[in-house]
Amino acid sequence: MVTLQAIFDRETAGNPAIIRTQDELDAVIERVRTLSTGHPCPAIVEITDADDPWNRPFVNAGIGEHRGFVQENWEPPRATLGDPGVEGVVVYDIQGSRAEIPADQEVSLDVVREVLAAHLSGGGRAPDDFPLLRVVD
Repeated sequence: MVTLQAIFDRETAGNPAIIRTQDELDAVIERVRTLSTGHPCPAIVEITDADDPWNRPFVNAGIGEHRGFVQENWEPPRATLGDPGVEGVVVYDIQGSRAEIPADQEVSLDVVREVLAAHLSGGGRAPDDFPLLRVVD
């Protein structure tokens, strides 16, 4: 079982939240969702392998009150696919900086939860054929 770490605010930048179980993942998602509620720019959480953050895929997950996205940064890069007809960008916050995310990557928070659960249960990477992620440029 992989141990993941999550960074999403000043506190976790110095002391990342550790994720080993689904319950710990759910707690991080809820904590970030609560922080994002009522803010115009929901937060992005960076999730990496706690033991070797540079040797495995990492994900950036935007977590808003009801919507979010997941981007898996690896070869090939993958992301969630929301409404493919939506154009433009949505703005999220990554540790105090503006991040423009393609609007067609935004999905329901339930999809974000499912993708992150697959990332955890897959040992730090969702399966190659995971249907909620698509290869992106």
